[in-house]
Amino acid sequence: MAHNSSAVGDAARPDVPQPWWQRAQGRGQGPDRAARMATNRRLRFTVIIVLVVALILGGRLLYLQVIRAPALADVAQQFRTASYTQQALRGDIVDTQGTVLATSVPRYNVRADHVALQDYVSYVSDGKEKKIVGVGPAAAAKKLAPVLGVDEARLGGMLLGPSGNNTNQWALIASGLSSDQWQKIKDLGIHGIYPERYMDRVYPNGNTAGNVLGYVGQSAEDPVVRGRAGIESTMDSTLAGQDGSISVEVGPYGTTFPDSERVIKKAVDGREVQLTLDADIQRAAQDVIDAQVSKTRAVWGSAVVLEIGTGAVLALADSASPDPSQLNKTSASNWGIRSVASAVEPGSVGKLMTLSAAIDQKKVNPLTPVNVASSMTMPNGEEISDADYHEAETMTVAGGLAKSYNTAMVQIGDTISDQVRYSYLQKFGLGTPTGIELPAESSGMLRPYNEWGARDHYTTMIGQALSMSTLQLAQMVAVFGQEGMLIPPHIIQGYEDASGIYTPTVVGTAQRVVSKETAQTMLQVMQGVTRDGGTAGEGGRIAGYNVAGKTGTGENADSTGALNNTVTSFVGIVPADKPRVAIAVALYFQGSYIPGAGVPVFQKIGEYAMRDLKVPPSTQPLFEYPWYPTGN
Repeated sequence: MAHNSSAVGDAARPDVPQPWWQRAQGRGQGPDRAARMATNRRLRFTVIIVLVVALILGGRLLYLQVIRAPALADVAQQFRTASYTQQALRGDIVDTQGTVLATSVPRYNVRADHVALQDYVSYVSDGKEKKIVGVGPAAAAKKLAPVLGVDEARLGGMLLGPSGNNTNQWALIASGLSSDQWQKIKDLGIHGIYPERYMDRVYPNGNTAGNVLGYVGQSAEDPVVRGRAGIESTMDSTLAGQDGSISVEVGPYGTTFPDSERVIKKAVDGREVQLTLDADIQRAAQDVIDAQVSKTRAVWGSAVVLEIGTGAVLALADSASPDPSQLNKTSASNWGIRSVASAVEPGSVGKLMTLSAAIDQKKVNPLTPVNVASSMTMPNGEEISDADYHEAETMTVAGGLAKSYNTAMVQIGDTISDQVRYSYLQKFGLGTPTGIELPAESSGMLRPYNEWGARDHYTTMIGQALSMSTLQLAQMVAVFGQEGMLIPPHIIQGYEDASGIYTPTVVGTAQRVVSKETAQTMLQVMQGVTRDGGTAGEGGRIAGYNVAGKTGTGENADSTGALNNTVTSFVGIVPADKPRVAIAVALYFQGSYIPGAGVPVFQKIGEYAMRDLKVPPSTQPLFEYPWYPTGN
């Protein structure tokens, strides 16, 4: 017992050393107790820090290896993947007969894979066995050089591999090859030679309908090659197709992994679009309008040919039409479609709408007498004058139109109210786009009748104080050949849908403008314009065919707002007895102009259209209403 008491007492004495296991825990007595306790705290703190860090790292590892693993794998895959675009071919644009107006030709760039070519082996066969005649890039160059028409030694150097600062594994060895040229290379069977196909847009007929077709290209804001004007733009989603691609896994410096998978997404080519245009009539119309613009020194000219009864546009011709494949050779001011986008004052052509409205309202008929003079003061005090001086006389309504007397037409127009006449102008399509499948179409200008001033009341009767595009002029005059119905014009005949099935265009709903009887009467009255003494006379005639037409001269503002510019126009239907086409012509002049300059353009286009469409000649004589009342 004494021994145990001594041991306990020793433990309580500060000068007696404590067991190691107590000191390690910072317990017991002794001179180093404070140091041991401090060390113990540091150790506990360190263990806690280590555990926290381990927990964080473990959580991060779990996040990266499990939660984020698929996404990170995709990112890594992207870094290891090189993709090459295979452009889809744009669909063809053809005319109504199937003549190709725009097409895509596949071109090929050829690239060589330096790594793959190291394993290339060239064989020859004697029919029994194959013998090795060469290996590697040198052997490939020997086969390729004759096909490419290049020096074998130089090509061999290109195939050996990158040099200097060039670290690209894929060497471009040829560009712009045709399909036949690429096929010859492909037939060589050289592993490591690959194509890059791209689309080259070609317009086989040059500038024929060039402004209608439009063009394809890129812009600073949009690097994608797409239709930028004309049909190429409005039908881009049908024509464009979908590009394909070739994707491969690559290592450093673009080296392809030998056993990597090649992912090929085939390009889906665009689909065909068929137009209503007749390429031959279109070509003739362009040639005629270009020649007349040059001869008369007009700023520009346009002509439209519509098929009666369908609204199909057979020709939409503008002077100086560009070749879409060589746009830099034509001023950008001529890239647009003026026959659709430029609205001008039609002048006396507009008298057809006034006269037909009065006839349709049964206020006048072709034989109604009307007193005319070179100048007349109207009931509201406005002075109306004719273009040329003539004696005061009494004529029939038919004679007044044939002579295009303003003084006759304003009296005819006064037989109906502005509100009624305005409704007819609207029904003829003024102030509303035709809806043709082309960009930037003008709606023309027609102010509400309650905004007309005292002079507008009369000038709107004679085709002034309003504006129309050449296409709208053709649409308007076609009404008389279509038994009084307005049929919206269209230029898309049909297209292939996504399944490759041909889908014809659904023509817009026809609207009645005037009665069938009024339309027939107008065709008869308009034939007087091409008689001797009419404003068109012999120049508006087409041999073998009766013509119903009307001349026009409209004043247009220059850059200062002054009415110093002029448009001379002509609209007509041929044959007048069995209508097949409606033609509208407009020529724009700055300063001086040539009256009736549009008449010979109509005549030549009409002659060609009759031959091209194989229209039988007229079997009835020209209809001749008397120009003066009986007994005069």
